[in-house]
Amino acid sequence: MGPGLGPRNRELMAEGATAGHGSLRGMRFALTKFRPPALPATLITRSALHERLNGGAGQRLTVVVGSAGAGKSVLLADWAAARPRGMTSWLSCDRADADPARFWAGFIEAPRAIEPGFGADAADLLAMDRRMSADVTASVANDAAKLPAGSAVIVDDFHFAAAAAAPDMTDLVERWPTEIVQLVLAGRFDPPLRQHRLRLSGQLNEIRDRDLYFSLTESRGLLAKFGVQMSEADLALLHQRSEGWPAVLQMAALSLRGNTDPARLARVLEVHGRVIADYFVSEVLDQQPPELAQFMLDTSIVMGVLTADVCAAVTGRQDAAALLHAIDTAHLFLVALDHDRTSFRYHRLVRRMLRAELRARDRAREQALQLRAAEWFEATGDARRAASHYLAAQQADRALALMQDRVVPDFLHVPAIPEPLVLNVTDRSMLVETPERLLGLATDLLLSGDTARGGDYLDLLEHAGKIPADSRLAARFAAFQSFRYGVAGQLERAVQTALAARAIQEGKQLTDEWNTVVPLILTRVYTCLGDFPAAEREAAAALAVPDVAESVKLVMVPGARALAWLEAGHLAEAADAARAADADAQRLGFGQHFFAVDHLRVLSGLALERRDLGTAEHLTEQVLSITEQRRPLFEFLALLDRAQIWGARGQVRDALTTVGAARQVLISGASPALLAQADEQEALLHLSLGDTRSPAELASNLPAPRRSLLLARVALAAGNHHAVQEHLHAAALSDLTPRQALVRQVLQAAAAMERGDPAAASIFGGALHVARSKGFLNTVITTAPQVAGYVVEHAAQLRSDPFIDQLVAAALEVRAAQPGSAPSSQVLAEPLTAAEERVLQLLPTSTYLQIADTLYISRNTVKTHLRSIYQKLGVTSRSEALERAVDLRLL
Repeated sequence: MGPGLGPRNRELMAEGATAGHGSLRGMRFALTKFRPPALPATLITRSALHERLNGGAGQRLTVVVGSAGAGKSVLLADWAAARPRGMTSWLSCDRADADPARFWAGFIEAPRAIEPGFGADAADLLAMDRRMSADVTASVANDAAKLPAGSAVIVDDFHFAAAAAAPDMTDLVERWPTEIVQLVLAGRFDPPLRQHRLRLSGQLNEIRDRDLYFSLTESRGLLAKFGVQMSEADLALLHQRSEGWPAVLQMAALSLRGNTDPARLARVLEVHGRVIADYFVSEVLDQQPPELAQFMLDTSIVMGVLTADVCAAVTGRQDAAALLHAIDTAHLFLVALDHDRTSFRYHRLVRRMLRAELRARDRAREQALQLRAAEWFEATGDARRAASHYLAAQQADRALALMQDRVVPDFLHVPAIPEPLVLNVTDRSMLVETPERLLGLATDLLLSGDTARGGDYLDLLEHAGKIPADSRLAARFAAFQSFRYGVAGQLERAVQTALAARAIQEGKQLTDEWNTVVPLILTRVYTCLGDFPAAEREAAAALAVPDVAESVKLVMVPGARALAWLEAGHLAEAADAARAADADAQRLGFGQHFFAVDHLRVLSGLALERRDLGTAEHLTEQVLSITEQRRPLFEFLALLDRAQIWGARGQVRDALTTVGAARQVLISGASPALLAQADEQEALLHLSLGDTRSPAELASNLPAPRRSLLLARVALAAGNHHAVQEHLHAAALSDLTPRQALVRQVLQAAAAMERGDPAAASIFGGALHVARSKGFLNTVITTAPQVAGYVVEHAAQLRSDPFIDQLVAAALEVRAAQPGSAPSSQVLAEPLTAAEERVLQLLPTSTYLQIADTLYISRNTVKTHLRSIYQKLGVTSRSEALERAVDLRLL
């Protein structure tokens, strides 16, 4: 640039041609075109995505594809800033780059930030032909090969240039010197560059919308950067509703910064304020062709899955499939639900904004579309979704009439459990005039997980006094009162009302699918109460219902049976039933259904028993994702499962916290049998910490056999051998399950070991024989610390076979995890690697699954890193690792 150019012009314009290069003469670019955008003060560095970008070195192409506001430019700018100085070039595209000559002129100019002489010949050739040619492409590729190894060329917002530049870019990608320079293209939709070929050959590095969305931890960090603090529950709600869309999170943070008004927080948590909606409408919707924008508005009313058929029925457009494909291709917040990309849903927040915009523009059209959708779903037999659309169309009578008989059959046959219905009725007295419809509404809410509202409507129906005694309506009402009490953990009331429902069913000889509800409830409730023969009788009764649904016959009942067998200690039978149920659940689409909870818990329990703690925790997280904040009883049980897994791993403090969280899930009036489970779990955890007083107090709440076994453990820990024998004798007088009988046998062996009895080896050998034949491992090794120590010390004398080898390995794990076993050194035995440091930074606030998701690594990799971290820190549990890391100033 000439010296006479004013400062402002020097800042704004860069003449494309370097002195002596007439190639780009006449082309003028803003200097900002070749600079990454300034990084915001609220930047959240995304190390995992930086690694993903680094992984593109050596591959032919890296693409970053994401919707508006997904954070593509900030991510790439941050990555560029983290790279070695002078090794990265940047090109920002705009609408003017739809001219291919201008785009390629800029593309040639950008690498001059690395090598000032880059592209001289290519620029001359381009200026002469005013188009890309094979010679220009070859010249650019040759010059790229002369750049310093490890360089990167980033093209941001390539979607502006893609249509015109794609053919020549495809040729350049084929010639690109991948071993020297990384080529990165970022935009709002996939560049048409024959990516499928690159993907198949392993030459394509991809980062997409789902990768760009913030994790819960990143969302928390972004809000903190804005000085915004909110409760974990509010943060989780904001993250869930925004799905981690960075633009929305930033706008929420701006709205809340410096503001503590609860009303403002409530509005932000609705995440459909005008600021966000205006951004979406102006930056996304209004940029689309009018027919595509209208199609998006119209189809936003569809509840659940979008397919070409339903979109055509709602909009009346025969080109619905093509329009869906266009929305998908343009990355307009459409989430594919199948591999063939024929079923979709909108990003949840986007769907709400589209619906709000449709309503603002044409409310009458919205009502007409809702009615059209309702009638289409009714015609296809999808009564549940039809009812939802009738309600949205302000036709509550049609909705409730449709639901009253279909709600239970649909629940048994349709895998997906939709969101609870939204019924805006100002005069609730109108509902009681049609009690069958009111019961249908209450039932729908209970089955979809809205226990509170479902219970309210059942109370409304009961107080109205319109249920004829000993009628079909009375039987159905009692069945769902039982369901309500069961999921709330009021087990005894659940049994009482279920038996009342059965008495009416048998007296009136009712035979429809509503009859299935009673044995399904009782099977689960009796298992929780420890009455396994009764649970088996109810399972058989469920299967005896005429024309029983496949989901009941193949998923729910086998899962419930498996759970009863696992609790009793019949592991082989439990394993066979649970695996069969899991296979059928996947085949029938019930893998994430309420019916899958039992068999997933069984598979987790079996994994724990064989000391595969990672698998056990993963399966328990699956259960929690199904039950969390929807079904208190099953969330309570899953939390106890997690506490047991963490206790087995040595994370005793974390496990105790989880037991406390489990108790908080249950409402008042919960069954003593459930509370006893939490008490027993807490007692065993305290006992592992050397506390004998608390477990002795908690034992008083347990049923006789479990109380005797727990008190025997307490006496053993206290060294009171006489009391141990008394409690074990008392336990023998009870009707013990196979699991309890084995625990008693192991405790006898542990007591013999403790007092140096020569018969210890023989007693323990008998216990091992039972354990080997029945598949127990964790139970043997964790019942008493004396056993783990004995196995380690006598490993050489034990006859080696696969079971004994597993037992010895488990004993080593358990012994290492016992409190007080960690060394007290104040220095690291070995420095943490960069990957281990990233895992450690997430450890205070994330579960292992969340760490895996945040860092885009497998769960097994997380486990491997954690083992190494614990070893280097000289600890055996999460809580110890955090304390040690703080002491060493690693956190």
